Amino acid sequence: MVSPFHFDIQPMRALALFNFERDPDSVYKGLEPQAFDDDVHGRGLLVIGWRVDGRVDVFHDPDLRLDPATYAIAGAGLHRMEARDLSDGRVELGPTGASIDLAFTDLDDRPIQLMVSETDTRPRRPFGLLAPMGDASTDPPALPLVYAKDFYFVRRSGAEIRIEIDGRRHRSDSLPLLLDSTWMHFVRYSATPFVALWNHRDHHTADVLACSGVTAEAGGARYELRANGPFREIQCMTRREGDQHVTVEFAPAFPQLFALRDGASVDGSFRVSTAPPAGVVTGTWQVVRQGRRAEIDVVPSGGWTPGDAQPMARFLFRVIAVFRSWPTTYRWNGTVELPAPVEDVGASTPLTSRWERVR
Repeated sequence: MVSPFHFDIQPMRALALFNFERDPDSVYKGLEPQAFDDDVHGRGLLVIGWRVDGRVDVFHDPDLRLDPATYAIAGAGLHRMEARDLSDGRVELGPTGASIDLAFTDLDDRPIQLMVSETDTRPRRPFGLLAPMGDASTDPPALPLVYAKDFYFVRRSGAEIRIEIDGRRHRSDSLPLLLDSTWMHFVRYSATPFVALWNHRDHHTADVLACSGVTAEAGGARYELRANGPFREIQCMTRREGDQHVTVEFAPAFPQLFALRDGASVDGSFRVSTAPPAGVVTGTWQVVRQGRRAEIDVVPSGGWTPGDAQPMARFLFRVIAVFRSWPTTYRWNGTVELPAPVEDVGASTPLTSRWERVR
């Protein structure tokens, strides 16, 4: 059988996000340091500059191995990517808070300095969430599931923050809620982020599953299968990276495309979850067989439902609707060209697909 679904994983060691939309620069309204230490990217830092025009600039250590297409999911897309020496920078996140210090120059050679130093050692209760990274995307290449785990904000008490661009200090935005009985800056961070891109349009063939039993592996994912007479169907698929993973479950099981008669239509629901947990994304799917083609639609119509979090975090997710609703604005359509005879599967099983925003 074949699977039209893919998960691409982008390993990351840590990330932080400085928002200063109420006191913006002429070019930037936010800056996002990220730290890497993995076999895919190598070891080093980068900073995403969130521009006031909606696009992003990416400044990165020269030795990092990066794909510019990855940053098409951010905002209105990538403006420019430039190498910078960030080897003296520091992004350290732990149970006592954030310690960040880095400096670089932007596209106009303006000096930029970011710094956070926290000294408040009172216990923190971090939680997990799905970052609304995809809300601003106008031409999404994938559904960006950016899970921010061990997520927390920088406390106003006992914290020093510096956001300086071209000699001018900018005030960070503030979170208008108490968290752990403490006022917070709108500077937040995740010590264990996990990024999964679902159904990237750059995949041009369906994965072939060897179905000798109730499990199969393809495209880096593990599949659990269900028997339906002589056929196998996809109950769920899981993609792992280290101690974390993302899973999509189908109800009913996603059908064996070759078993569908011409003109048949099957639909169901899906549930995307991650471990450690950070809430779930739910929605619907439909597949229609038309001759040698299988047309598939996926709509995350249920949005994101948060998992366990402290009461004020749950309140935040309720009052800021974008946290829960942004996936509902996405729709995926894929077309699998089924070979004839069936024995030719794997030789060439073309897949064309695209995501669109359906606000």
